Amino acid sequence: MTATNSGAGGAGGSNPAWMGKWAHDLRGPLAPIQSALFLLRHSGSDVNERDELFDLIDRQMRRLTGMIDEIGDWVRADQGRLLHIRGPVDLMLIIEGTLSVAGGGGIQIEYGEGAEHARVQGDAPRLASLFSTMFWLMSSPAVDGSRRDATATVSVDRAGGVIHLEGALSPALADDGSLDTLFAQPRPASLGDGMGLRALIALAIARGHGGDLAIRDDGPSGQRLHLTLPLHDESTT
Repeated sequence: MTATNSGAGGAGGSNPAWMGKWAHDLRGPLAPIQSALFLLRHSGSDVNERDELFDLIDRQMRRLTGMIDEIGDWVRADQGRLLHIRGPVDLMLIIEGTLSVAGGGGIQIEYGEGAEHARVQGDAPRLASLFSTMFWLMSSPAVDGSRRDATATVSVDRAGGVIHLEGALSPALADDGSLDTLFAQPRPASLGDGMGLRALIALAIARGHGGDLAIRDDGPSGQRLHLTLPLHDESTT
């Protein structure tokens, strides 16, 4: 079953300003690749230097591939082809697996009553991508590279049939003055080694599952990222 996504915004590729930004960003990995290839062809590099140059090429190729994949996901989201809903997904398993792959990132998860056993009807890889982006937004490093520990809470509203996941946004995001457009346009390249589309894709994943992703002003506690997802209907299994 293919889910139709909403909320991805207009077709990103149709915006000349965005296309100009993407063209500029995609050139970023090419310069070091070209320089490394030139040195490999024309210099008398020893074995260690050659290995370093090959490692540089490999890193930049993986970076470029990730950037292209990000644009591809954005286009698929805009066309309603991003998700493939296959069955019930164990929410805790996806969250903990995402944290494990990401190395934790200073995120602590607090599960409310019943949340550890909650399931959603969803696309597991895309949900993992959604949670990865949320945790990144909660723990993005400051300009000086420092990170703060963050706590995300997971709760279940069985009466409403939804799951809630929320946590405070990283101060680094709150301080740069662009939260109003977090889910409306690409982010500045300085906040991620990609095309700045992660938040837009995360929103499309949430809405494609019948949920939502938004920023809430929690007064003294600051601005918080809030995700809702529909609970899996256990009566259908």
